Amino acid sequence: MAKAEAESPKKSPKKGKKGAAGSAGDPVNPAIAFYRSWSEEFKEFALYLFFVIIFCAVIFMPRNADPYFMAKGIRDLFTQNEFSYNVDFERMTTKKQVMDWSEDILIPNLLPVEDYNGNDLTTLEKQFILGFNKRLGTARIRTVKVKENSCTVPDQLKSKIQECYATIASDNQDTSNYWNNRTTIRNDKVTTTILDVPYIAGADASWYSPATKLTYPGGGQVIELDNDLQNVTETWDKVKNHDFLDSATRAIFVNVNMYNANVDLVSATKFSIEFSSAGAVFTSAQIRCLPLIRPVRVLLGDGATSNASSTFILELVFFGMVLMYVLAEVRIIKTHGWGYLKNVWNQLEAINLLLFVVVMILRALSLGYIGNVYDSFGIDNSYLDLDWVVYFAKLVENVNAFNAVLTFLKLFKFVRENRRMSQLIDTVELASIDMGSIMVIILVIATGYGIAFHIAFGHAVTEYRDFAESLFTLFLATLGDFNMDELRSYNQVLGAFLFVTFIVIMFFVVISMFLAIVDSAYESVREQLLEEGGDADEVDPLTRDVLRVITAPTIISNKIYVLFVGEKVATGPSEEELEKRRKEEAKRLAEEEKKKMMSPEMMERQAKLKVEHDFKSLYDEAMGRIEKLKASQDSLQKTLNLISDNITITEPVGDEEGNGEGGEGAGAGAEGTGETTGDKITAKGE
Repeated sequence: MAKAEAESPKKSPKKGKKGAAGSAGDPVNPAIAFYRSWSEEFKEFALYLFFVIIFCAVIFMPRNADPYFMAKGIRDLFTQNEFSYNVDFERMTTKKQVMDWSEDILIPNLLPVEDYNGNDLTTLEKQFILGFNKRLGTARIRTVKVKENSCTVPDQLKSKIQECYATIASDNQDTSNYWNNRTTIRNDKVTTTILDVPYIAGADASWYSPATKLTYPGGGQVIELDNDLQNVTETWDKVKNHDFLDSATRAIFVNVNMYNANVDLVSATKFSIEFSSAGAVFTSAQIRCLPLIRPVRVLLGDGATSNASSTFILELVFFGMVLMYVLAEVRIIKTHGWGYLKNVWNQLEAINLLLFVVVMILRALSLGYIGNVYDSFGIDNSYLDLDWVVYFAKLVENVNAFNAVLTFLKLFKFVRENRRMSQLIDTVELASIDMGSIMVIILVIATGYGIAFHIAFGHAVTEYRDFAESLFTLFLATLGDFNMDELRSYNQVLGAFLFVTFIVIMFFVVISMFLAIVDSAYESVREQLLEEGGDADEVDPLTRDVLRVITAPTIISNKIYVLFVGEKVATGPSEEELEKRRKEEAKRLAEEEKKKMMSPEMMERQAKLKVEHDFKSLYDEAMGRIEKLKASQDSLQKTLNLISDNITITEPVGDEEGNGEGGEGAGAGAEGTGETTGDKITAKGE
């Protein structure tokens, strides 16, 4: 931990600042000392953690289940109601069913006249759908048509087929006004319509169909339904009787906007009905419920809730932090050059901030647009165009969804300070080259099989109707989501062959190789971590400061207890003993963790090293004892030599037969014999 220490004085004593930081003998300012006591890593981490918390607050505070419930109510009313036996909006297959749905479900529910008891509604109550959702302005019906003879009929069939209408494209859309004093001759009967259906360019945003993969332009022939049920019914009868859904029609879009005051949500609903040039009918409903007007209500002081006000303020704080980070990045790039972006983490941060800037721009545009049309919310006799603002709002949510991933991935940049927490990133980096090769192999195999399945089953199976859907279906198959019976029902041999070979090659071979590469990289990272070793109690500055924060409540509570109650009576071991035990326990746990993280090869190698170490210790001990024994033998030999050097042997004194006193003494020395048997021993120098 970086401690605040007093530096040697370098300032002139004339300034005479009492207690100035850096003056010898003067105490350091407590605030400065507290700031310097934290590591730079922790300061950066704490600031970014605050940024993440504000981001989560901005995302989650305005969100609950209300948008889902509002959308479900609208969907159940318009798309789940059956207008014919077992036929609803989602199961329509003919143009007649489309007209029946419009007459029986769409118009009566858009313009209610009675409640559930059959009582007449008031003029104000007629403007509410389901009794909760206020209809904003009028509903709009837009058709997209193609020009006549936009495709070519074969010469052999020209006498049989007189009309040809191609798939919608940017160059074949019919941009003429329909039924504006238009005369229709059918069955020798001349009919003149008085219904004006003008073509309006850019009446709506272009729309991409997930079902047909077609993009429909925003222009079209537009019919606006007013708020009178009788007028709308008459208008619909006219368009029905004059071939409204002709062969040139490629799509019908019904747009209606609603507002629910109970939950303060605006709903922009679009019902789409596509008529494929091949004869199929596709239906879909986009019901987007969003808190569009809450920021405007906050700015205008128009009864906004405290939650909406808090969210708006936090959003401003968040965007301010984004600008702060952007300026910091610009300053760093200016200092270090573009080489700063060679680091992957710096690239990630730059992309994250760039997307947040895009979000800021989109939010400003949508807020300005809502501010312009906010006064039109009370107008009931014209269409309220909210398509673009809803598009911007959904785009903001989509970008934020991607940004959420990048924002939390960046946390790994900080946890890399901890060796154990950095194993994930180190594993990915180590395996990245081999993983790239495997990804190329996976791409090649998936592309080949995707084309094969599309060719073989694209005409019959929805999941393989185009190449993109085929690839996605094969990806799901590797996760276990597949329908083998459907493939075999169309081609028993080819379906089984393609599917089985794909699973065997992709799942059992390629993906197994991929997992093996990741596993090998992870083992290498673990071994490297073990080889680096280090003190078990040693931690990096970031982890140390995080632990300080975590343990701060306990320390503060203990100090408060001592302040108001007094010192706690020590009933157990002293603090020094506890600290010693903690260190021993930490060391023991570190050793156990180290053993757990060892691979079998590493454990075997460690066991061999231990056996060799024990054998060497035993050998050294035996050799030491042998050396001691040899030294003892040398000492004994020296003692014997010394004794030998200091003793002499002399001849016996007296007669040879051993008579007299000397003989007796000698005889006594020879066990009572009368003869002498030994010599006289005399020490030298005696």
